[in-house]
Amino acid sequence: MAHFGAKPNLKAWHHSLQTLRDVGHLTVKVFGANGLAAADIGGKSDPFVVLELINARLQTQTEYKTLTPNWNKIFTFNVKDMTSVLEITVFDEDRDHKVEFLGRVVIPLLRIRNGEKRWYSLKDKKMYSRAKGTQPQILLEMTVVWNKVRAALRALEPKEEKLVLQEVKFKRQLFLRNVTRLKAIIVYFIDVGQFVQSCFEWESPVRSFIALVLWICGCIWFDISTIPAAALLYLLK
Repeated sequence: MAHFGAKPNLKAWHHSLQTLRDVGHLTVKVFGANGLAAADIGGKSDPFVVLELINARLQTQTEYKTLTPNWNKIFTFNVKDMTSVLEITVFDEDRDHKVEFLGRVVIPLLRIRNGEKRWYSLKDKKMYSRAKGTQPQILLEMTVVWNKVRAALRALEPKEEKLVLQEVKFKRQLFLRNVTRLKAIIVYFIDVGQFVQSCFEWESPVRSFIALVLWICGCIWFDISTIPAAALLYLLK
C-alpha cells in the first residue's frame, strides 16, 4: 500500500508506458536444424541460433561437434510493430569467441501461421540463395498474438530504427595460415633442441668443441647487468 506523500515509482511508471507501446507478443520454439555446413577442420560445427526482432536479441545455447543440432528452446518477444520481421541466424562458435555465419531466415510477423511447426530453408547473408551445406534448414514453431487497434495506432508512429552491430568475421584462410606458421615455429624449435642435444652428445667433436668454447666465453663475460645496457644500445641504434 502506498503512503500519502510518497515519491512515485518512476521505474514502474516507465515500464507501464513501455507495456502500453507493445501491440502483442511473439513466441518462438527453436527445435533444431540439419544440413549445416562444416565450419571446423574436423568436419563438424558448433552451431547456435540468434533471434532478432528489431533491437531485441536472444540466442540459444551452443551444440558442439554436430551438423544436426537440437536446441529445443522457447523464446518470447514483446511486439512493438507488426510490420517488423523476425531474423533468425545460425552461427558457428569458435574457441576464441569469434563466430562464422552458417545461414539465415527472415520471417515477417504478418506471415506467421500460429502453431505451425515447419522447416525453413537457411539462406546466405544477402538472402539470395541457399546457405552452404547440404540444403540447410531449421525447424521452428511460432505464435504471435496481437491487438489490431494498438497495431493500427502504432503504425502511425515513426518506426524504431535497428541498431547496426558490427559482425565479427571469421577468416578461414587467415586461421589456416596462422596454424601453418605455428607449425613452422614448433618445427624450428624442435630442430634447435636436436642440435643442442647433438652438441652435448659429441656426435661431431669439432662442433661440440666450438659450442663448449662459446659457452665458456659466455659464462665468463656475460653478466646480468649487461642486459639493460644492451637494450639501451639497441634503442639508440
